Amino acid sequence: MLIKLHFSKSRNYLVSKSRKVLLTGFTLSMILLSITAKAQTTVTIPNLTTTSSFTGPFANNTRTYQMIIDDTQLTALNGKYLTSISFRLPSTAAAAWPAANTTYSDYQIYLSDGVDPVNRQLNFAANIVGAQTQVRSGSLLIPAGSVSNNGTFTFEITFNTPYLYTGTNLAIEVRHTGSSGNSTSVDAVGTSASGYGSLFTACWASTGNVMQGNFTYVKINSANSLGVKSVEIDGGASVYPNPAKDQLNVKSSNEIVELHIFNMAGQKVLSQKISEKNPQLNISMLTTGNYILQTIDKNGNSTSTRFIKE
Repeated sequence: MLIKLHFSKSRNYLVSKSRKVLLTGFTLSMILLSITAKAQTTVTIPNLTTTSSFTGPFANNTRTYQMIIDDTQLTALNGKYLTSISFRLPSTAAAAWPAANTTYSDYQIYLSDGVDPVNRQLNFAANIVGAQTQVRSGSLLIPAGSVSNNGTFTFEITFNTPYLYTGTNLAIEVRHTGSSGNSTSVDAVGTSASGYGSLFTACWASTGNVMQGNFTYVKINSANSLGVKSVEIDGGASVYPNPAKDQLNVKSSNEIVELHIFNMAGQKVLSQKISEKNPQLNISMLTTGNYILQTIDKNGNSTSTRFIKE
C-alpha cells in the first residue's frame, strides 16, 4: 500500500531554514493521526452519557490503574492492531489541561486478556489471563493545553508496539510514577453506573492496597495493519522499507540536508546533516516501535512521515 502526503508548495507556505519549528509531541500526534486516519477504527468505552471523574491516569504521583472490558464491547476491534488510547476531561472542566508542559518520567501501558468483569478481584495479577504485553514504556510528554475541556478526546497516548486484539476480554493496565505537573481528573462513570461490574470494571492503587475505582471513559484506536512497505512524501520522495530493521532509505527528487527522528513522546532521538537526494539512516540502535521521520530539504521545506522500527 502506498500513502501519499500532499504539502502545499505555494510561496506563502514555504518555510525557510531560519524559521523552522521543531515538532512537539502534540504535532507528532497530529501527523500520526493524519497518516492513519483512513485505516483506523475507534471504540469508546463505556457507551454511556453519565459522568463522574477519576484521577488515576493523570495523577501526579505513583498510580497503577487497571481497566477490564468485556469482549462484547469490543467486537469492532476484533482482528485489528490496537495503536493508542485516549482519555478526556469531565464536562465540568473549566480549562484545558495541563497549564504547562507536563512530563511523566515513566508511563507504562500493558494489554492482555482479562477475566470477566464480574469476576474482577482487588488483585491486579488475579485479573490477568495469560501473559501481559507491554505496549508502551518510557517518558510521556503532554504539551500544555493538549487535553481539551470540550468533551472530546484530543490527546492520544500512542503505543510503542501495536497490539493484535483477538476478541477476548481486554485488560488495560496503566502504570506511572507521577508527573512534573499538577494532577487532573478525567471523565469517568461511577461504580453504580449501568454495566459497571458486568461489561466493564476497574481497580487502582498508589502505594497501598488495591481498591475499586471509577471506570474512565477510554477511546481505543486501532489500525487494520502494521504500516506499509513504502511511504511517499509530497509526491516526490519515499521512505523504505517500512517497517525497517537496521537501515531506513529515503529517496527524494530534492536535495535533503537534514534528517531528524522523533519518538512518540516528541523527543528527538536521532539527527543527521547530509547533502544528498537518497540518504540512508542507520536505525539499528533504536528500540522497536513507532517513530516520526522529519526531512528538511535545501530550500528549508520540511516534511514528516511515520515509520516502524522492527
